[in-house]
Amino acid sequence: MNFHLNEEQNILKESFSKFLKKESTMAKVRAAEPLGFDPVLWAGLVGMEAHLMRVPDESGAARSSLFDVTLVAEEMGRNLACVPWLETLTASALLSRGDNDTARQWLERIQKGTAIVTLALMDVRRRPIQIVPAGAIADAVLVLDGDRIAIVEAGGQAGSNRQAAVLPNLGGLPVARMDFSAVSGGRGGVTIASGSQARQAFLAAIEEWKLLAAAMLTAMARQSLEAAARYASERTAFGRLIGSYQGLAHPMADSVTDIDGGRLLIWRALWALSRGRKNAAAMISMAYWWAATSSATALTHAMRAFGGYGMTVDYDAQLYFRRGRSLALLLGDPQDELRVVGDRLWCKSTEVSMPEVGALDVDFDFGPEVSALIDKMRSFLRNNVTGELEQFSHVTPDGYHQGMQRKMAAEGLLFPDWPAEYGGQGLGNYAWPAIRSVFAEFAWPQPPITVTYMVGSIIMKFGSPAAKAEILPQLVSGEANCCLGYSEPSGGSDVFAAKTRAVRDGDDWIITGQKMFTSQGHFSRYCLLIARTDPEAAKHGGLTLFIVPTDLPGFSVHGIRTFADERTNITYYENMRVPDRYRLGEINFGVKVMAAALTLEHSGVSLYYAAMGRLVNSAVAWAQEADRNGGKAIDDPEVRLRLARALTHSEVLHALGQRSIWAGIEGQHGPFGSMAKLFGSESWLACSVELMNMAAPESILQDGDALGRLELESRRAVPGTIYAGTSEVHRSIIAENALGMPRSRH
Repeated sequence: MNFHLNEEQNILKESFSKFLKKESTMAKVRAAEPLGFDPVLWAGLVGMEAHLMRVPDESGAARSSLFDVTLVAEEMGRNLACVPWLETLTASALLSRGDNDTARQWLERIQKGTAIVTLALMDVRRRPIQIVPAGAIADAVLVLDGDRIAIVEAGGQAGSNRQAAVLPNLGGLPVARMDFSAVSGGRGGVTIASGSQARQAFLAAIEEWKLLAAAMLTAMARQSLEAAARYASERTAFGRLIGSYQGLAHPMADSVTDIDGGRLLIWRALWALSRGRKNAAAMISMAYWWAATSSATALTHAMRAFGGYGMTVDYDAQLYFRRGRSLALLLGDPQDELRVVGDRLWCKSTEVSMPEVGALDVDFDFGPEVSALIDKMRSFLRNNVTGELEQFSHVTPDGYHQGMQRKMAAEGLLFPDWPAEYGGQGLGNYAWPAIRSVFAEFAWPQPPITVTYMVGSIIMKFGSPAAKAEILPQLVSGEANCCLGYSEPSGGSDVFAAKTRAVRDGDDWIITGQKMFTSQGHFSRYCLLIARTDPEAAKHGGLTLFIVPTDLPGFSVHGIRTFADERTNITYYENMRVPDRYRLGEINFGVKVMAAALTLEHSGVSLYYAAMGRLVNSAVAWAQEADRNGGKAIDDPEVRLRLARALTHSEVLHALGQRSIWAGIEGQHGPFGSMAKLFGSESWLACSVELMNMAAPESILQDGDALGRLELESRRAVPGTIYAGTSEVHRSIIAENALGMPRSRH
């Protein structure tokens, strides 16, 4: 797994960043309007051969990988470059495939910078009159006419008459309305290539255009959010920095999470293409739709952060808003691209052609070192999760199956990354998330095993030698489980407001108090407990962590059923005498231990990916079997669209989740876990509502079929936004850490 840019990519990104920051200032962007073209900037980029990055070199391969070009696209978007880079880039690559003198001559002119060539985004037989990007400044346009690629000279719409040719438009783009009726059907233009391969090449170029446009959009939105965050960190209202108001900070946290997810989804689509994944074509359309829609929301949030000033032409926010909205609409209604996702996944007759990716270092896989472990876990679950256990995984209120847990342990599958000295196999840091990904794949309940793993990891790091020797062998063998004693009736997500007391008495501690929502507390042998050991200290001081054996006198548990058919508990601690060997970390410095524990808890994104997987799979299973309007529900375009929307959320979540796992293991600091948790839980909830609506009224029925599973997931989604920190807490963390905004938790 890797999300690092290599040295060459960092140099590439930095070189374009420096150049564009200098040559594409906001003053120059304003000066380029209304035409939307800066010839000086274009000449500079031509000198850098930025427009030729996808033209093959002597070996026949593109000069730059598609991933590298997305990095350049981000810089173009971030700096609102007023040039036809995207259009000429894709057009020049198409011309390089031409097999006649006309194609070679036009390509030579592009290389010299004496011509601009763009492309019409739709087959002219299907849509003869189109809005053509960069059409107002182009010398020629490449068009797809059935199974031929033709080049059409702009006919006076460019050259000296450029200013008159441009259509006034929202983004100040150099677009033109062009009528290709005389070209359609082979009647006009000069053919540069024909046949099925030519058609596939043009369609692949459009897919490439989508990915690069998506990269530009996500970068525009990110830049706009960052500028708004800086403003909100300086402007005061009612005696406070406006960025400290959750009403402003939280929507921006949602948007920056969506935008980060969109960038990762582009990377994931490229990765899927490079690996030949069967859903790769659908993922291109997912990435474009997601960028188009999420950028619109983000740009609006950024505008509003500036208040009335953001609406004035003197502020840059409106420049980003106008340009971003226009770019997102050049291909038509973004919703149509979501329909393409549904068609590519569930319609066999859909025409698809994909671009070549080239070299790609980014990797969403766990790597070859754990592939054998993944195969072993899949085989284990395939052989064991049958019959009654399949039903168990659906209806269990707490997810605990002692027999399966012990079987996993016997096969070395429970905690394979733990060191051999603690009963593990020492298989490396990616072994555990790899195992959890297989749990998600088979919809096997994770909470008991996951919490036990987390607590065991904390014991390894902070526990006394005696506690390690006693507890860890029980955990790794599947004989014992752990629970979390964090929340209290009056504290909720504010675990540092703990009132449960621990008073030193010789070599023991006397613990008294009450914890709320202690899931797994009714079968766990140990509880990770936070208690106040110095009531006079500041809120975040005077706290100490303990690993409390639940068989000690004074511990009791009272079960609570949730409306999601889950069991949680209230746990009571009445003068429990706990030996000091069960203390974790230093006295009164429990915040350090708690920070490590919360990091592990927030990184548990596979829980949400598993939930999203069950949700979408149940809805698809229903759609493939249910009758609707004289056919199967899956044949209904509206049903496919809704399924595609939910699946896109699932893919964004997977991308955010994999980055969170990688960041935690590689020591990359940031709000990655919070982003994945927030997006995962909120998507689970929103998509469950959408899919329940889609299948209504039968979706309200509780049964063991696909719709019954969908109904159950819709209930479980609601508390998912609360467990492991409420969405509001995570939004505050993201606003502060991803955008540098003031603290919004008071």
